[in-house]
Amino acid sequence: MVPGPAALAVPGLTAPGAARDFGRWQTRTSQCSWQRAPSRLRQPCRGLRLEQNLEGFLNVRFLADGQGESIALEQLVFAGALESNQGAMRCSGDGSCTPQWPARLVVATVADASFDPRGLAMGLPRTHLASGHCALERRRVVCEARGQRGAIWIAEAEL
Repeated sequence: MVPGPAALAVPGLTAPGAARDFGRWQTRTSQCSWQRAPSRLRQPCRGLRLEQNLEGFLNVRFLADGQGESIALEQLVFAGALESNQGAMRCSGDGSCTPQWPARLVVATVADASFDPRGLAMGLPRTHLASGHCALERRRVVCEARGQRGAIWIAEAEL
């Protein structure tokens, strides 16, 4: 006998659309830039997006206008786990969130991606295992991480 849907229910999971504390928040920045060391060139950015897809985990996404005609948008993403007993955002059922300041993120990966003028990804995002942190405060967000091969990423935004 094949079990029905009720027999396949997983304790602790809610029905689609009923999830809380999952979603995103985005804002424009007054000052924003990122740097990939060893280069000393700082990439200006224009926005910041926080994404909470799993409880206790957060993506901090810095958004920049693309350089050149073929690239419309560039992103640098720091992803990881919130330090214990911290909740970065409170989200409603529609996925809109409000950050809970301050928060601290322990970075596990850094990724960058580029998008064409139609919004299509230009290749796969380049993802790197990394260790570092992000400090999220009401008026400022700063992220720093170091990759396994010595690469360093630093990004900061004034809100």
